[in-house]
Amino acid sequence: MDDIYRPDKIKDTLERLIQNLPGFVYRCKNDKDWTMIFVSDQCEKITGYTPDELINSNLISFNEIIEPSYRELLQLKWKEIINEKSVLKEEYSIVRKDGSIGWVLEHGRGVFDDTTGALLYLDGYILDITERVEVFNNLIRINEELKISNIKREEANSLKSFFLSNLSHEIRTPINAIMGFTEILKEEGLAESDKKDYIDIIYRSNSALLGIIEDIVIASKIETNQLKASFSTTNLQVLFSNIDKELHLSIPNKTDVNFLINTYLHSLNTNTNFETDPLFVTDIVKRLFKNAIRFTEHGHIEVKMYVNNECVVFEIKDSGIGIDSLFYEQIFKSFYRLEHPINTRTRGAGLGLFISKAYASLIGARIYLVSKEGVGSTFSLHVPFDANQLCEPQ
Repeated sequence: MDDIYRPDKIKDTLERLIQNLPGFVYRCKNDKDWTMIFVSDQCEKITGYTPDELINSNLISFNEIIEPSYRELLQLKWKEIINEKSVLKEEYSIVRKDGSIGWVLEHGRGVFDDTTGALLYLDGYILDITERVEVFNNLIRINEELKISNIKREEANSLKSFFLSNLSHEIRTPINAIMGFTEILKEEGLAESDKKDYIDIIYRSNSALLGIIEDIVIASKIETNQLKASFSTTNLQVLFSNIDKELHLSIPNKTDVNFLINTYLHSLNTNTNFETDPLFVTDIVKRLFKNAIRFTEHGHIEVKMYVNNECVVFEIKDSGIGIDSLFYEQIFKSFYRLEHPINTRTRGAGLGLFISKAYASLIGARIYLVSKEGVGSTFSLHVPFDANQLCEPQ
């Protein structure tokens, strides 16, 4: 007999073949623990457990290695395979000895007695497919991110298209006023009072036009991450005083709205200094204040400035049209304009709240909104003394 057909040679050859496989082979009992009768050495590379630790469940049963959510599924699958005398092919996750999660592909089948047909044991092969699953999951994640990105891009393009279709009107209105009244001023015989009124209109139109252009420039810097905050040591009393002056200058000459601007400073806070960007803070409060003016035709607008724990709070409360809670997030998006008849009578490119939120984010602040449609809105800006802290409303 040729040496290669000797039983001991065949056994050696099979062992070498098994050791060269990327996965491991096994023979186990058909019980709840999948008690191992034989496991090849490659199981340690895949599970972290040696054959001695797994055989007869000396340290741990193979069922305990299977990730819990798959245990019942595999029991059911094997029951079907045994009844049908077919082949199992199943992917599932395992918990390795070091606690990490891996993925395996198992091929197996029952071995039956030739005479009685009784099940003797299960034979199979288990291959590590962790890398393949991770690549697949990453592809799924990337695909989902691309979908979300495309949706956001489509939303942005839709909003920008809407914005651009209305931008011509927003820009054309002040330009027409400037050009129209400039031509009228050329006429002879105009009364001095009329000239003054026309010059005022030109000035206001020019300011509105510059404001729209400035907001577009700021928004573009925000979109391209070019906008940065300039932190500096800021005195709380000085900040409150400057904002108070700015807000009073923003109050319209002719209005049916009552304005109340109050500063609440405890003597302990009078000389308080903290690090922030005072220009950003001032601009946010002014934008929120002007937003309240735009959407409040009568009633009141109240501004409160005070210290609450570790935060500086600016609260702007109005009795305007209010906002449905469904639109809380949308109104802070770029180019979004609330659909309301009052918007047809007031200018606005839909960038004010978007810019305000961006400014707040850059200085570690938060803007909160409480509103009820038809009743009014309260916007509050919470600026932390420490930019790394988060200010929550009380």
